[in-house]
Amino acid sequence: MAVTGGWSPHRATRRHRFGPLRAVAVAIVALLPAACGARWTDDQQAEIALRTQGVAGGVVGDATPGATGADSSVNPADGEVGGGPDVGPAVGGASGPRSVAGPGGGPLPCAAPSKAPGVTNDQIRVVAISSLSGPVPGLSASAAAATRAYVAFRNATGGVCGRAIVLQEADDGTDNGRYRSLVVSLEPKVFGIAGGFSIGDVGGIDVIKQTKIPIVTAPSASAVSALPTVYDVNPDYANLNAVIGKYRYLYDEGARKVAVVYLAADQSRAEANNQMSLMKAARLEIVQVQELPIATLSYDSAARSVANSGADYLLFIGETNGNASMARSMADTGYKLKFAEYFSFAYGTSFLQNAGTAAEGTSAWLRTLPNEEAATNEEMARFVTWMGRAAPGEAVDPFAADAWIGTKAFFDALEALPGPITRESFVAQLGATKTYDAGGMAGPIRFGAKLSNACVIGMRVESGKWTRMAPAQGFLCA
Repeated sequence: MAVTGGWSPHRATRRHRFGPLRAVAVAIVALLPAACGARWTDDQQAEIALRTQGVAGGVVGDATPGATGADSSVNPADGEVGGGPDVGPAVGGASGPRSVAGPGGGPLPCAAPSKAPGVTNDQIRVVAISSLSGPVPGLSASAAAATRAYVAFRNATGGVCGRAIVLQEADDGTDNGRYRSLVVSLEPKVFGIAGGFSIGDVGGIDVIKQTKIPIVTAPSASAVSALPTVYDVNPDYANLNAVIGKYRYLYDEGARKVAVVYLAADQSRAEANNQMSLMKAARLEIVQVQELPIATLSYDSAARSVANSGADYLLFIGETNGNASMARSMADTGYKLKFAEYFSFAYGTSFLQNAGTAAEGTSAWLRTLPNEEAATNEEMARFVTWMGRAAPGEAVDPFAADAWIGTKAFFDALEALPGPITRESFVAQLGATKTYDAGGMAGPIRFGAKLSNACVIGMRVESGKWTRMAPAQGFLCA
């Protein structure tokens, strides 16, 4: 099933994934609800500008004409730079260089003059590429919003390495060729790619290899995350035959028989197989496997099959509307499962509203602290607060969390540089980062090694609200 002209699920398979299923989202893109891309209102821009005393919230930068299809027009009504479909506003700006204190009280080493692409004495320009148009407008809107929110926060608190961050936002149109054109056109003008979430990133593999542009995000495919200059905040498993904390917990809580139901796309099929390998390692018995057509409108038959299988644990890999429909169909059977998991797509979306009372008792597993626990962690609180400021009304979901973490990891690595900013030293710094947890917001990953520790938190719907199920605190890890 080809979703759009430049994309094919056969070329975008994400292996050993856990948490927000990027590849599954792509495979079922035609079923996802449309959403509006987040944009800054004049009032929001004014507020950020006021908070940062001229440092953040301005609109600067240039358009990227030519291959990307953007032009150099500026719409005075909304401040958008580059009126074409690919490149959005560049958020940020500077009133002059600022000094950031290092350990000895002086500026950080990275504040030294630099000749790196996109870096001047008072600015560092990066790009976030997201899938905002195409078959489903706004598909990656929450990820784009989270990157924008993080940049607003950093500029409001002094920028990075004595410089203001200028964020250039770009839309790949959910298309491989368009992503490639964006990288070709923007690479000489930016230091790297931070945050966002792109479906078309596979189309840029050859250009990324050639230019060695640094990227920190959650790529849609393992072929992208394996590139030497790409670092993944949602990396692959080290071993699919190992017992991970999630399935150990479910077994200890009485789960024995599993029904696995997923939509008939290459990515969801591959993910189901990965999860079944992990289940078997934890001694869970798989009693039913159902592959449903992409165009499934009624889940009643699938729900009855789950009930008839005698399973006590359901893993459903679908999308937002399908999650709610399957939950309602399961409730209609009257069959009681110990665990009904709708993967990470249910959390932070409209699932609770759409499923209604059928959501009660269902579960999802997150790689970050839940929004409900924002007060317990400084970075999580910052994420939720700044999403509300920079993108009010946008979903604060796992896609947004990944983008925030990717953007944070990018600038954390910059500030850790032992000398002036260069792409080579930056990539080396990323590779030398052994463990990363975004200030405790996320379960720790082996960042430099590009491997997951399978750290998660189980959430369950109780009285119409998501509540922590496991562990009592912290994360369950492998």
